[in-house]
Amino acid sequence: MTPRWAALVSEVRAHPNDNLANFLDASGRSLEDVLRKDKSWTSLRRTAGKLTTPEGPLEQRLVKRVRALAHLDDQTRRDAYTALLNGQRLTSSAEQRFVAMLFYSLFPDGGDFTDAAAGLTALDGEPVIDEMREVIDIAFGAAHRIARPLVELAPALADVPLAVHARYSREEILAALGWTAEGRSPSTMREGVAWCPQVNADAFLITLKKTDTDYSPTTMYRDYALNRDLFHWESQSTTSAASPTGQRYLQHRERGSHILLFVRENKTNALGPTPYIFLGPSDYVSHEGDRPIAITWHLRHPMPTEVYLASRAAVA
Repeated sequence: MTPRWAALVSEVRAHPNDNLANFLDASGRSLEDVLRKDKSWTSLRRTAGKLTTPEGPLEQRLVKRVRALAHLDDQTRRDAYTALLNGQRLTSSAEQRFVAMLFYSLFPDGGDFTDAAAGLTALDGEPVIDEMREVIDIAFGAAHRIARPLVELAPALADVPLAVHARYSREEILAALGWTAEGRSPSTMREGVAWCPQVNADAFLITLKKTDTDYSPTTMYRDYALNRDLFHWESQSTTSAASPTGQRYLQHRERGSHILLFVRENKTNALGPTPYIFLGPSDYVSHEGDRPIAITWHLRHPMPTEVYLASRAAVA
């Protein structure tokens, strides 16, 4: 049961310091208890009288987005995000993708900024930045999978700073793959497939457990693991094998394009949209049917055992 806000405020007021991790350990609370839909640790401290610095101009928007950082679980992203929140400016091609990933995590609709760099510059002096750094450290400390750099499995994607078996939000995925470079914001994406011409890759964002309330009859695709190396996936119901999109899927190796699979068990969790686990690059094995096309993909790196078991449970 989610604790009442007044009870949390009282606990924070009585706590001897302002360290979030220390409060969670001492109180037995979880990040899910603190990071609400429209509030966060910063909100709690203000209400409890523990934070007296003036409220930043973006604070009311940012406290709603701190939870978007609570899944971070790979070292490279942790270091990059922390550097950006500390005011450092990253310049390489791969580093610039981290700029976009963090920016769209905080501003999924683009936030009316001219570009991602301007949006991050606007964070300077915001008190909530301290909380963001804390949440990143807590999330990384709880990570239990070993994440492998994508470049090791797909050398042509060296500038894409994703790690296989790490977790990512929709915003991070689209930003990392250059989909947002076309001036599009992740909040406008309504489909589970994204062609990203900047990196010559198709990204499939797959939810294993689909419900009638979240998906229409034409989007209840049958997506599931056959084993830890093979994944059964269905295209959109309007995609034929002969169409340009269908041909790109089926002939991706001949054409030099990439197929990237991202999977989550449910659409939402206690913190909002559930992040996806990146299963990595995959290769065509076989297909059958049309509109939708049922395709079997071979993963270049076996999926985590818990993902395979969750997939099998979803099918059952």
